[in-house]
Amino acid sequence: MPTAKTKIRRYLVHSYRIGLFVLLIFMIHQQHRWFMAQKQGAMKQLVSVEKVAAFFPQASSLGDWDPGHRGQNVFDAKGNKLGHVIQTSPEADNIYGFSGPSNTMIAFSKELKILGISVIRSDDTREHLAALLKDELFLTQWNALNAMEAAAMHEVYAVSGATLTSSSIADGIARRLGGRAKKSRFPEAITLEEIQPFLEGAAALESSSGQPYLKRILDATGTLIGYACRTSPHADHMIGYQGPTDVLFILDAKERVSELVIRSSYDNEPFVSYLIEDEYFFNNFKGFRLDEISQIEIGEEEIYAISSATKTSITVAEGLVESATEIIKVHEELAPQALLNLRMRDYGTIVMVLFALVIAHSRLRGKRWLRTAFQLTLVIYLGFINADMVSQAQLVGWAKSGIPWQVAPGLIFLTAAAFITPVFSGRQVYCTHLCPFGACQDLVAGRLPYQFSIKGKWEKILVCIPVFLLAWSLIVTLGHLPFSLIAIEPFDAFVFRIAAWTTLTLAITGLIASLFVKRAYCRYACPSGALLKYLRFGGTASERFGLRDVIATAFVLLAMAMLVWR
Repeated sequence: MPTAKTKIRRYLVHSYRIGLFVLLIFMIHQQHRWFMAQKQGAMKQLVSVEKVAAFFPQASSLGDWDPGHRGQNVFDAKGNKLGHVIQTSPEADNIYGFSGPSNTMIAFSKELKILGISVIRSDDTREHLAALLKDELFLTQWNALNAMEAAAMHEVYAVSGATLTSSSIADGIARRLGGRAKKSRFPEAITLEEIQPFLEGAAALESSSGQPYLKRILDATGTLIGYACRTSPHADHMIGYQGPTDVLFILDAKERVSELVIRSSYDNEPFVSYLIEDEYFFNNFKGFRLDEISQIEIGEEEIYAISSATKTSITVAEGLVESATEIIKVHEELAPQALLNLRMRDYGTIVMVLFALVIAHSRLRGKRWLRTAFQLTLVIYLGFINADMVSQAQLVGWAKSGIPWQVAPGLIFLTAAAFITPVFSGRQVYCTHLCPFGACQDLVAGRLPYQFSIKGKWEKILVCIPVFLLAWSLIVTLGHLPFSLIAIEPFDAFVFRIAAWTTLTLAITGLIASLFVKRAYCRYACPSGALLKYLRFGGTASERFGLRDVIATAFVLLAMAMLVWR
């Protein structure tokens, strides 16, 4: 029977551990805010001499912002003006390539002729940007032009394989120089030929009075039989996995959507193909007027998304809503959104969590047949169908940017159960009853006659692996290193169509190891499980300050140091 002093010490140690965890989350969030603020500030920072040396070899200094051209004048060592440079940010900050805007520097000679361009900063895809920066023809096509001529350029050379990145930079230059950026990432106008297969009797297209984006469809007698419009340019900034998608709306004479067809896309194959081949996705919007579509809240309405192309399908859905809103010129304020927008998949996840809690806290956990049936359901539903799992990538993302209440209420409920139950009840319910990969390990455990028990120094070495992975997660997060935390855990393997080979290899290795050592991955490699175990009330060494607390304290001190010396 623990004494009062022991109980107090236990609560103090447990409170200390929770406090460390909360402090780490706070510091991750603050570091991310600082980092994003620096990125935004960098869009408007002054250009250094090194940046302009390629265009002005004799440059010695640059002046402050010149209100005349809204750039910086370049001077040689004697103070003579050599020319000036301007940046496309912030005017072009809302012109996106594949994954974000770019800030381009434009160098002008004393004669106000362009000497060249240089990309100062880009949030676009690194591979496409690299291809563009190697293409001399693209970089020099504005050379010797004045600002007016460059702004009026209609035919811009785009780098093959990096068309969207090329277009976004060219459009940014045009906008900064006072011209008009290309209206659409998809320049091909709607044609009668692409409408005829979907609307019988279509014989002509004409512009709609007062509505530049809506085309009237007429039959051979000139009678109005429908309308046509598309999501571009309104949704060109909405990026799926790798770029925007242009979708054709076909409406009947009563202005209700009868067909939706993908015209073109910069997004990844095969995700776009999955969307084209799916028979049900566009049914979410058929039969509605544009004003009704404009009021749909993706997440509040039960939108059917394609599980193998979730991001692409959801982005297309959001693009349809935004385009409909712009086309009909909706100006009224949107009604306030509910805190949680539950969909069918979210209800399913919540039911699974509740059932797991009942099993874990009752005598049902002793019924082997029930546990096996539940684990199979867990693997299929939470794993392969919903892909709802607690991971380092997910936790770090939420710590950085906040909890996505509107997008993932089911996953939020699952994560809350994963952390609340060990903290307050002492039961690590997620690892034992809710993790699909843990269930997979249980299902394969003991299937072979050869079973091993790891003891001694090998066990001491192996239990350090999750600690090192947690440390790496912290370093990657606070240091903003270009490393995906998805790669250190096998959970993305359930979405096997898009999973990286490293994730698949880790998952297969973990399952093979579990054939010989029960829950091998959970015990010796899972950082998320180690974190939950550390926060568990009544867990190992819960009454005293031990080595794990020293390590956790070191994590916090490391985070503090990275914040101070950033």
